[in-house]
Order: sequence, then structure tokens, then C-alpha cells
Amino acid sequence: MKMVNNALSIGSVLGIPIRLHISLLIAIGVLSLFSGFNLLAILILAVGLFGSVALHELGHSVVARAKGGYIHEIVLYPFGGAAKIANLSKKPVDEILIALAGPAVSLVLAGLFFPFEPTYYLGYLNAMLFFFNILPVFPMDGGRVLRAALTIKNGRLNATRKAAQVGKYFCGLFVIVGLFGMPLQFFGVIGPFQKNLMLAFIGGYIYMAGQQELRMVMMEHQESRASGFRDGNIDVEVSPPPYAAGGGSAGSWFEKLRGLFRG
Repeated sequence: MKMVNNALSIGSVLGIPIRLHISLLIAIGVLSLFSGFNLLAILILAVGLFGSVALHELGHSVVARAKGGYIHEIVLYPFGGAAKIANLSKKPVDEILIALAGPAVSLVLAGLFFPFEPTYYLGYLNAMLFFFNILPVFPMDGGRVLRAALTIKNGRLNATRKAAQVGKYFCGLFVIVGLFGMPLQFFGVIGPFQKNLMLAFIGGYIYMAGQQELRMVMMEHQESRASGFRDGNIDVEVSPPPYAAGGGSAGSWFEKLRGLFRG
């Protein structure tokens, strides 16, 4: 297997290279040592989960390609997947379709896995991926849908500002619940939230990713006004759960925060 930017190439789907970041392999090894599960069980779960994440990203990628985008690669990390897309369409309708394609795949997978006991847990995970990603938290899928809808009347820059502002409040809630827990119940279905450092990490990560993409949109706006520059930018979509933007930023942020990861 070929190593590219600390990621192992494992093949391609529809001509799109699929790679495993080396940190994912390290995370699997750490989980096998400290989680109490045997390595085979962890590998089976990892293959199912990250296969689902790869299909989620392929959903984004196929629609983005149909709208004129170019897919460089999909990279799988411990926290999700990253589809690196060049020349991503900025038309609101196209952005909505591209953003919803990933959750649609997760919803279909949840429906396929749920009825069977051996794959029930994967069905549950895909359902969680669907519901988490459709939250209006920019720059996740739901946040991108919100930004696209706001763009129609507010323009892309102001829409991005407003979507990032909404996302900031959700991220703050994730951090608070992750660090301190929250005694809430939803109709007796979900019990009290417990402290979860991963949720706090996710909230912080999504916030930074949203602010980073806002800065990128501001730079693009300034450049377009000065020179008409439009093409050549790369959006990095990371899901689930977080998104980031700006060529390769997902990897660089993860390298900084990798020590906080836990299963």
C-alpha cells in the first residue's frame, strides 16, 4: 500500500482514491489495548464504521462531481472522513444537494443495518451520524444547508457569518455537556447526558473549523472583488461529525488535537 501524506492508499471507488490516515491505525491499536475488547472485535467494528463514513463521503463526492467538482481523495481519520473537493459549486441549490447527499447515505445504511441483529449496532451508528450531521451547525452538513438557504437573500459572505454564529452556540453546548454533563431526558428515550470529553473535543473542533472557513470565505470575497478570482479553491469536507475547510486543514488540526482522542 502506498503512503501519501501520512495516509495509506487502500484502493479507489468510482476513480476516487480512498486512504487511511496513520492516526486511525494508531487509534485502533490504542483501543485494542485499553477498551477491554479484543482486536478482532475492534477491527470488525472499525471496518463497519469507517466503511459507513467512506460511503457517507462518497455521497457528497458523487453529487459534487455531478455539479462540476473534482474529487482529489477521501481520507479516513479516527473522528471521521475527509473528502477533498476542488472547484466546489457555490450555487445555493447545489450546495444543499451536496450537503444532504452524505446524510442521505447514512440514513439508507441505517435502514439496511437496523433490521438484523448482527448489524444492529452499525445501524444505530449510522442513524446517529445522520441526526448529528443534519444539525444546523456550520460547517457540518446541516450548517451548510443553512448557509446555502441564507445565501439566497444575504449573499455568501453574510450567510456564512450567520451560519457560523448559529454553529457557535451549538458548539458551546457540546463543550458544556461534554465537560460537565447535563441532566436532561427526552421522553424517557435518552437518559441523562454524562460527561464526555469526546463531545467537548468535537464542539471545539467544529467551532475552529467554522471560524476557519469563515475566514476563507472572507478572503475569497476580497480576492473576487479585487481580481475576479473564483476557481482553484479546495473545500475539505470532514464528516462525521466535524467539517473543516482550506486544503488539508483536517489533517493539520487533527495532528494538533490528536492527544485528546479517546474511544
